[in-house]
Amino acid sequence: MMKVNGRIQLYPVLRLVVFLVAGIIAGKELYGIISEWSWYIALIVSFVSSICLKKNAVVQTVAIFVTFVFLGGCLTSMELSKINVELPKDEITFEAVVISSPVVSGKVVRCDMLVSSMERPMKVKASFYRNAMAEGIAPGSGIVARAKLRKPKNFGSGKFDYAQYLLNHGFSATVFLYVDDWYSKAVSLNNLSYIERTKIKALKFRNTLLGHLRRLGFDGQGYAILAAMTLGDRISMSDRMTEEYSVSGALHVLSLSGLHLSIIYAMLTILFFGRSRSVVAQVMIICAIWIYVFIAGLPVSALRSAVMLTIYSFVSLLRRDRMSLNVLAVAAVVVLVANPLNLYDIGFQMSFLSVMFILVFYEPVYHIMPESFKKILILKWIWQMTSVSFAAQLGVAPLVALYFGRFSCYFLLTNFVVIPVSTAILYGTVAIFLSGYLPWFQAWLCRVLTEVVDFMNACVSFVASLPGASIEGINISAVQTLLIYVIIFSVYFIIKYLRKMVWIVP
Repeated sequence: MMKVNGRIQLYPVLRLVVFLVAGIIAGKELYGIISEWSWYIALIVSFVSSICLKKNAVVQTVAIFVTFVFLGGCLTSMELSKINVELPKDEITFEAVVISSPVVSGKVVRCDMLVSSMERPMKVKASFYRNAMAEGIAPGSGIVARAKLRKPKNFGSGKFDYAQYLLNHGFSATVFLYVDDWYSKAVSLNNLSYIERTKIKALKFRNTLLGHLRRLGFDGQGYAILAAMTLGDRISMSDRMTEEYSVSGALHVLSLSGLHLSIIYAMLTILFFGRSRSVVAQVMIICAIWIYVFIAGLPVSALRSAVMLTIYSFVSLLRRDRMSLNVLAVAAVVVLVANPLNLYDIGFQMSFLSVMFILVFYEPVYHIMPESFKKILILKWIWQMTSVSFAAQLGVAPLVALYFGRFSCYFLLTNFVVIPVSTAILYGTVAIFLSGYLPWFQAWLCRVLTEVVDFMNACVSFVASLPGASIEGINISAVQTLLIYVIIFSVYFIIKYLRKMVWIVP
């Protein structure tokens, strides 16, 4: 019987993800050159071949890899065909429903809409001329409009490809609506998918929770931080505060991801008082996690975390290895099969790479420190935090340099503050929502939480103001970014090989 040779053999799903990603890239680059039916036929042929070639393990493995390439190409071609629709040449009258929180910018109110009156609902980036009626729209608001739908296009000569960004996020058109071009009306949602209808209901509930936070006295940037951290709503964040969180390396705590969902998972586990390993408890916990992700608007980073926690939860019932590269790879397959264009989402890329680097590099970094050092509890906690932060930063730093031209120099210092404080903020916010039947206690919690948020903002502002807080103006290409990752893993495997040789050679 052949022995498994090499660590990569332990993670078969990870290899499948590589070929799925290759297929998605090929499907996008070859869209319009290779037809959808060609991808279908190639997928069917390769899939049947992988079944028929079971007597030859090597050839069958190659056929499976090729099948995943064609699967990625097929799914991408299908998704792009749904987005790249032929738009009417003239103005049309259409019904639409708002599917995002509106953002006020100068004389314009921007939001995402689904045009529901067409045979196939179309996602549109809408801009309303600002007035009282436009400022009153919210997720779930229906409108009737008469305007011309236009293909997304770039403005200015900057390197950011806005049209491609909209395409990657599923937008088929843009539209500008003047005051007389539209009016509010309840529209039918029957033409929308069940997931879209559920998402709209969840966003309406989120608006209710956000309104409750305002009524409790939260305002300004304190409210903005709470809304972003707990409910995924970042529209109230000022440009200055966003810049400070970015420069200090703390922006990740404002994006719902594994950190936030893990805290909520731990909180729910504690509430079950030792019964969390029962099937009923795990089902209830995971259902609560998914409800929360829908309320937050289904951001891709949170979607990845929810899939991983779902797998983690049920594998834990089997007493198996609960968190590994295979679990991460399965989550990647689920997210990419659901929508292959998620591959081009920055949140997806950073979320997966940060977790992958933590899974790969945390243990080697953690074990650098002598065991005697780790016997002191506070020093052990500090080194654990350092190891996790370093591994995650190693994974996302090249992407941050690529997309934002920046490297945050004091990310370790920042994380020592924002991670424990953000944990306290999440627990405190949940406690506030649950303590409505004790108004005096709720009011006290609000005052305490306000002080905690102000403290975190002050710390972030201080770090951002330090000399050399960030290196700016980094300009690297996608190819250079890929080479950086190749170098990182090459150095890792070389060091690992040399250490193995040291142990073998007397």
